[in-house]
Amino acid sequence: MKIRVPEYFKDFKCIASKCEDTCCAGWGIVIDDATYDRYKNVQGEFGDRLRSEIVHEAGENIFVLKGNNCPFLNEEKTCDIYINIGEENLCYTCQQYPRYTEEFGSLREVGISLSCPEAARIMLNNSKKVEFELSENNEVVSSYNDINAQLFIELLQSRKIIMDIIQDRTIDLRKRAVVALLFVDEIQEKIDESEIKEIKSVREKYLDKGFLEELINELEEYRDNEGSKYDDMHEYFKVFKDLKHITPDDPLGLNDALRYFWQTDEDEELYIIKHRQFEEYYKDKLYKFENILVYFVFRYFMKAVFDYDVLAKIKTALVSYMVIRELAVVRYIENNEFTDEDMVDIAHTYSKDIEHLEENIEALAELFETNDVFDIEEMVMALMN
Repeated sequence: MKIRVPEYFKDFKCIASKCEDTCCAGWGIVIDDATYDRYKNVQGEFGDRLRSEIVHEAGENIFVLKGNNCPFLNEEKTCDIYINIGEENLCYTCQQYPRYTEEFGSLREVGISLSCPEAARIMLNNSKKVEFELSENNEVVSSYNDINAQLFIELLQSRKIIMDIIQDRTIDLRKRAVVALLFVDEIQEKIDESEIKEIKSVREKYLDKGFLEELINELEEYRDNEGSKYDDMHEYFKVFKDLKHITPDDPLGLNDALRYFWQTDEDEELYIIKHRQFEEYYKDKLYKFENILVYFVFRYFMKAVFDYDVLAKIKTALVSYMVIRELAVVRYIENNEFTDEDMVDIAHTYSKDIEHLEENIEALAELFETNDVFDIEEMVMALMN
């Protein structure tokens, strides 16, 4: 089995009770069948407590939240299951988080989730370009995914190009994002036309320095359309308000953004001024937004081998980047500064609130097809301003 991980993966270590958040709150924990069978046999008072906190819903065994917390989260922000019966008896979800794993036949990709504050801190504070490490072990692959091998190879090679584009700091980050979008749009066209082998020709085109230089120059015509972006971002925030959220109290602060920028006719001018100020203020730390794009591309892009919807994957990355950036501007206005910890807080909350509810990712994929604000032309305009 080949295993690919981002180089920062080895740097992660849970900081437990020192964490400003907890992974034991805000979402129900699904207990895998093997762990559930062990829990049925735990003896004594703790065994009785363990079983009493489990409910059966839609064919799954789930710990019932108490308020917003797992019932086994104690006052010291540590886990009573861990304390009483050991780490080896945590369910699979709790043992793995914030690590995530995707398998594509003989390739396993493992990363750490942005939803964990410490993982987010490691990712976002890394000012170097993200590299990925590939290793191999003796594990025998017992079953293969039912995937199109040709598509897998083409997308794997295409993702490498996307990563190179996104991390090419000789190019303005806005333009990098747009080039990635246009590149994937052409790949999607080949997939839709059942011409998977022709994806190679798209890759070759985007590897041509002359073509890229001309494309990047042409993108200048989209600049100075901040009013159009202003309207698009208003629609983005309305879309995100309608998604599912981990708590009903607006965890992302979407209402603050709407209140600051979309209340009166004069707000558009304020929006443009504040965004320009933030851009100047944060120009030396734009690598943090670059790292967010790299994270979402690594985590989601290759999943297109299962549903053939590669365009939704890049749009998920780009829309997430844009919304997080908008929320950063709001925080900057509120505090008259924007710290590294502000960035960690916004990014990890976004991931926990949006990304970890699978129905949100599915809802966004559908909206990318039906809502005109996510058309390629509209997204290019929004990204470029």
